[in-house]
Amino acid sequence: FNLLSDGPRALTLDDYLNGNFQYKTYFPYWVSGNEYLHQNPEDDIILFNVDMNYLTTIMTNSTMKQVNASNYVMSSDKYFIALESNYSKLWRYSYTASYHIYDLIYG
Repeated sequence: FNLLSDGPRALTLDDYLNGNFQYKTYFPYWVSGNEYLHQNPEDDIILFNVDMNYLTTIMTNSTMKQVNASNYVMSSDKYFIALESNYSKLWRYSYTASYHIYDLIYG
């Protein structure tokens, strides 16, 4: 966890109740046995190779904002990425959404 203070200390109930406690979840989207996608703090989509400790920016936040994307998925061959926007829940597990498909190889 991360407290909004200068050094480590025990978390108190007052910290929680006063809003001084922050946490950030991390949900990597694995695309292979050694690579995953995630969004960095600037909301760019990053492909990270854990074997080589190397990251590549797949899509910038400006493109995400342009279509008001709320989610993304990459094809298994890593040639395309689909951005989901206009998500609208219908019933239980069903929903509607718009998808914008981008060619990552040829632009």
